[in-house]
Amino acid sequence: MLSALRFRFAVFDEPLGIHQSSALVLPAAQSLKLEEMAVSSPLVVVGSVNADIYVEVERLPVEGETIAARSGQTLPGGKGANQAACAARLSYPTFFCGQVGLDGHANLVKDALASAGVRLDHVNTVDSPTGHAVVMLQPGGKNSIIIVGGANVAWPKLEDGISRLTANAQQLIKRAGAVLLQREIPDAVNLEAAKVAKSAGVPVIMDAGGAEGPIPEELLKHVTVLSPNESELARLTAMPTNSLEKILLAAAKVQEMGVQQVLVKMGETGSVLVSGKEPPIYQPAILAPTVVDTTGAGDTFTASYAVALIERQTPAEALRFAAAAASICVRSKGAMPSMPERKAVLQLLKEHPLTEEKLSPPDEKVSRFLQCRHRDGAAATKIETPNRVDSKPNGFQGQASPNQHMPKVMEGLKIGIVGFGTFGQFLAERICGQGHEVVALSRSDYRDVARRLGVSFHRDVNAFCDEHPDIVIMSASIISTETVLRSLPVERLKPDTLFVDVLSVKGFPKQLFLTILPPQFDVLCTHPMFGPNSGRASWAGLPVVYERVRIGEGARMDRCNRFLDIFSSQGCKMVEMSCGEHDVHAAGSQFITHTVCRILGKMKLESTPMNTKGYEDILRLAETGEADSFDLYYGLFVHNPNAVQELQRLETAVACLKKELFGHIQHTSGEQAFSVAKRVAEVSMC
Repeated sequence: MLSALRFRFAVFDEPLGIHQSSALVLPAAQSLKLEEMAVSSPLVVVGSVNADIYVEVERLPVEGETIAARSGQTLPGGKGANQAACAARLSYPTFFCGQVGLDGHANLVKDALASAGVRLDHVNTVDSPTGHAVVMLQPGGKNSIIIVGGANVAWPKLEDGISRLTANAQQLIKRAGAVLLQREIPDAVNLEAAKVAKSAGVPVIMDAGGAEGPIPEELLKHVTVLSPNESELARLTAMPTNSLEKILLAAAKVQEMGVQQVLVKMGETGSVLVSGKEPPIYQPAILAPTVVDTTGAGDTFTASYAVALIERQTPAEALRFAAAAASICVRSKGAMPSMPERKAVLQLLKEHPLTEEKLSPPDEKVSRFLQCRHRDGAAATKIETPNRVDSKPNGFQGQASPNQHMPKVMEGLKIGIVGFGTFGQFLAERICGQGHEVVALSRSDYRDVARRLGVSFHRDVNAFCDEHPDIVIMSASIISTETVLRSLPVERLKPDTLFVDVLSVKGFPKQLFLTILPPQFDVLCTHPMFGPNSGRASWAGLPVVYERVRIGEGARMDRCNRFLDIFSSQGCKMVEMSCGEHDVHAAGSQFITHTVCRILGKMKLESTPMNTKGYEDILRLAETGEADSFDLYYGLFVHNPNAVQELQRLETAVACLKKELFGHIQHTSGEQAFSVAKRVAEVSMC
């Protein structure tokens, strides 16, 4: 239990959310003497410091594309520096241990930390560039980040290859109130800091963000509180995290690795703390009116939570304080510049008083994982956990107290995908990301991919059907769709299962579904007109064509609409039209595009020293034609009755153009006409 841990408490007598004494407002930490800092055990942050290079873009570029940014600027950041700055801006004594280079970025980040009130006594300068990150900021606050480690990963090595902290840094850690770690520095440094802290009874709070690789088992055993987000939790445990039940089960697995408490950050959904055998505590997010930039929100949450615990807050109160701080952070651009001051956090908590009100209905945007929330400002809530599906003891099966509310959980859809190739995996990743459960079927062995995505995988059709998915997506190739569909033991499925196709032709699968499937099954024909390449960065603005072929009323229509929401919620352009109308348009657009690309590919075009922009576009089209399988192209031809007509139109157009060119020779005089006629004859003979 967190309240029983040996935190080095500050000398504040009142709870954090109430205490407003001016004694908490410290002058800039750089002007304080060490003896003055000793009135309370400091927070020590061991971690990274970066210069964040921001570029504001409408969307992410696709491969080979150059786009213009609306603006760009360089701001201080890095997970470790962000957390240190946040704690200091909350008026808590904070030391930062890290490394910078000899470049201009070093002055930028050090000045920012000093201005926030962070002590820099243990910041080393090394012969490597200061760490930096490129942050591509999209509308709505979404971001994508690329990190260059630089000085953050250039820690000094001893002969045995283990990174070491200085002796002074180790002494500082031993007298800390708590130590904050992240994963943007070598694990060996984190391990040594954690060992030093544990030897002195100092709690270790570790943010799991910063690296995708597994966390060493020995390091986890020295961590008191591990704080991942839902995707980091999924990577760490190789378990799905797309529902409340699965998040709690994954957190329990982390505890089995040696971690005492697991604090899962879920963005706009909120957070949940799993601590020993105590009931988990759920804290809804305090939603910001406008989200400008989410960079640094997780760092703000983790640091604020650490500060609140050192200041004698209960875990539930600490979660609420952290939620308020993170809510303020996302309202401004930049990580470190957006870190809130204590006064602002306390004011926001006043505006959202603690209540025991009833739960509001599930919010569509927040429902991505827990599918539920309190109204902004509601109390953190203890929740009972679901029973585990295996025989192992749960580890947190305590009962919630009678006067506390259970969050209402709206279960996501259970969606089966038949055909788990490139496109099936592409769909599965986005579907899982919206809180739905995915079950996949394929003859090929995709178990590793499925495990990474949090998907249940089967190679046996009976086992797949016995999962009883609400929806079955047919994602096999056009050529094999009929064979695969007839092989499914549909009698094992639910009697009202919704079947969805995602093929590039529509009349063919529509007729198949109506002929083969039982009449009580629902049928939805869709064509997401994009794939893993064009839809890799974003689905916004990309078209999805669909026809509700046979959908029941009530809950069955609701299920259909919820499936379509998977696309519409991502900003797709939803186009409802009949399958026949689709095939007419597709023959004149998609089939002709594939045909032209393949013709260019057959020409074996090569790059030249004098390429024009137009010719480079043609080269890319030729490459595109070779990238798609011939089976796909053949399926577009065979199963779309309008394709033959379009092919004839193309042939007619080429013949007309040749006739026009060759006919013009008669207007060319003398030797030039003879030369052209001779070349034409030679080409004809070939």
